[in-house]
Amino acid sequence: MLTRRASTAAVFAGAIALVLLATAKDAAAQATAQFPVQFDFQTPGARSMAMGGAFVGAADDATAAFTNPAGLSSFGTKQFSIEGRFKSVDTPYLAGGRVSGQPTGIGVDTVPNPVFATDTDNHFGAGFIAIVLPVGAHTSVTAYRHELVNVDNEFFSSGVFQRASFFGGVDDRNRDTPLGGTRAIAIANYGASIGHSWKDDRIAIGGGLAFSHFNIESHFARFAFATDIFGAVNTNVKSATADQTGDDIGFSPNVGALWRPRENVSLGATYRRGASFTFTQQDRVFAADIDVTRTGKFKVPDVYGVGFAWTATERLRVLVDYDRVQYSQLKTDFIDFQAISSGRPDRLTIDDGNEVHGGVEFRTSMGGHTVALRGGAWFDPDHTVRYEPTAANDSIDVLLAATLPGGPNLMHYTFGGGIALPKRMVLDAAADFSSRTRYATASLLIRF
Repeated sequence: MLTRRASTAAVFAGAIALVLLATAKDAAAQATAQFPVQFDFQTPGARSMAMGGAFVGAADDATAAFTNPAGLSSFGTKQFSIEGRFKSVDTPYLAGGRVSGQPTGIGVDTVPNPVFATDTDNHFGAGFIAIVLPVGAHTSVTAYRHELVNVDNEFFSSGVFQRASFFGGVDDRNRDTPLGGTRAIAIANYGASIGHSWKDDRIAIGGGLAFSHFNIESHFARFAFATDIFGAVNTNVKSATADQTGDDIGFSPNVGALWRPRENVSLGATYRRGASFTFTQQDRVFAADIDVTRTGKFKVPDVYGVGFAWTATERLRVLVDYDRVQYSQLKTDFIDFQAISSGRPDRLTIDDGNEVHGGVEFRTSMGGHTVALRGGAWFDPDHTVRYEPTAANDSIDVLLAATLPGGPNLMHYTFGGGIALPKRMVLDAAADFSSRTRYATASLLIRF
């Protein structure tokens, strides 16, 4: 069982507090705390990745079906494309230590500062599979599968110590209740797109529709202490749990356009509407016999993009994209539900992303084969969940600000290459590195 101090600390930490249940059971019936959340909705394809993700203004391979379907209009042969992608993403989180006040020196309360740990999510899978079929001189259709999200995180916080105020006084002998959990989210798109051009291929439009399969399995639990708040955590005793589960189908349309004002210049624009899925969250507090279930929506962010591609010489091409990703759409329900226990879900924010992508492609001939060398970079603004303290800046503010401080803006650096192989095959490979993420991918294109 938790001590009275542990329960009081949980109140100030935004967790379930039994002392609040008598006056506000409904408001305090939630058991979760929000772990940092960051999803990267990158475009598919090794060529695109190698050029810093810039592809809206080019859109000249099968991945255009997802990125900018207007580019499908220029294909004159049947094509099959498959991509294998590896990712490794680091997610830091608050794991223990102290966020305010002075260590008492009792038990494990000896660290004067917050302690952070990192969850590393590694995944390899088929990122993109497509077949392109020309249906006329200026029209092609594509069927594809694209892995949009595959996240698998695990977190554990032993409960941070902090200073709290009581009836005009302060006390450093307070500790948040320990919290652990797992989060697994997968979204796969199954879609079809079409592109058509006219006026000697100078103007093209395209569109598509994907149905998306969504699955979420997230489980969080609050744990007891083995002895008192200064002791170890007893993970065999749970005081509260929260589970997010869902298995749903949604629909995601996209449209795009290309304009080639000159033979060596193309401009592109695209819009992709993210699917919306239903999930269920169940919160339980065992000592109070509270069991609350609610249903909400997980909204995949919408994306707007514009791009520019310039063929400077016969061998050199330069590409630049701007994308606006509406990450703030994740807040409604998915993030807010997990923060209800704090009583301050309105203080959580997640910013939209204004991404800038740029890359170059250089083509040459080696040993009778056409070889492409590519490089690029892109700016990835912070889009983790961030807590904004109230004017009071009380102990709840201090704890949640330490738990959800936001993250840094990232610069991604990319490189890769490709080679034309016999039997009308092309092999491309690329890598993308930042301080938080590592991606590697390879694509095989077969023309027939």
